[in-house]
Amino acid sequence: MKKILSDLIRDESGVTAVEYALMAAAAAAVVGVAGSAFYTKIQTAFNAIDLSGSSGSGSTN
Repeated sequence: MKKILSDLIRDESGVTAVEYALMAAAAAAVVGVAGSAFYTKIQTAFNAIDLSGSSGSGSTN
């Protein structure tokens, strides 16, 4: 039993697939967080735009 567990621990085939999956999941999380932060900043910028034209400087004659 000890030999089987030892051989299983030393066997590295398939490890790369798991590592790639973990890296892909981490990259997706980073993109999601960055996208969310970017969306919030864009939304704030667009909400700050005044389209009513009532607060501009100039003549109101």
